[in-house]
Amino acid sequence: MQRIGLVLKRSEQQAIVLGERMNRFLKECGKEVLVEPSCTELALEWKATATRRITDEADLLVVLGGDGTILRAAALLNAKPIPVLGVNLGRVGFMAEISPDEAIPELKAVLEGTATFVERMLLDVTLPTGKTVRVLNDLVIHWSGIARLIDLGIRMGDSTEIELRADGLIVCTPVGSSAYSYAAHGPLVHPAIEGILLTPICPYAGLKRPLLIPPHLETELILKRGEDLKLTLDGHTTYTLEQGQSLRVGKSPIPFVMVKSRERDYVDVLKEKLGMS
Repeated sequence: MQRIGLVLKRSEQQAIVLGERMNRFLKECGKEVLVEPSCTELALEWKATATRRITDEADLLVVLGGDGTILRAAALLNAKPIPVLGVNLGRVGFMAEISPDEAIPELKAVLEGTATFVERMLLDVTLPTGKTVRVLNDLVIHWSGIARLIDLGIRMGDSTEIELRADGLIVCTPVGSSAYSYAAHGPLVHPAIEGILLTPICPYAGLKRPLLIPPHLETELILKRGEDLKLTLDGHTTYTLEQGQSLRVGKSPIPFVMVKSRERDYVDVLKEKLGMS
């Protein structure tokens, strides 16, 4: 690995300070450092390269922030599944599970070929326009204004349609099961398991409980009734939906590759972040 991309939560001073340390370490190792165009001033100061094609040009992404910053980095990925080392500077950190103290030792392990990598499932979402977008956590269909019931039809593979009347619907990956879906009383799904989780938001009729389906089943969501509907992807991108439209969700052929912490496992993260004893 020769070219290392740094993706920073720019509003977090700790990310800037740690980024400078990691830049210095990488330069000592003879590596080229890439940053996003929004970090051009830092690039000049650090003697790094600012590029709009960071995910095309980097061999590794180091993300300094929290889960939100990792989701932003995941949205930058194209067809090239480059590994991501996520350093948690936030409050939750289910995905960014590496602590700031572990950051440089884990980065060194990656460069030396001794790090542990894991693959996580992504979802491909085909919009009514035909455009396909990718999510790591979840997609949410919801009202944009006054709270009212939404009527949805859910068709999994070649099966008959299931009705849902609810405030909305969350469709998530196992990684995303610890986010909005969990707050909506969905189950926690171990991220090593592949599946697509459908979690209704305040259901009134039809599908009243979460449903975990196999990853190979492409699911069609049909908007039967509702106005001013929104589709939110990974909490950062929103599209307007109209009655009568539909969208399709399925497993992406591209995995999300992460550097796994060697200091803690999934249960350790659960206990720490959810206050379990």
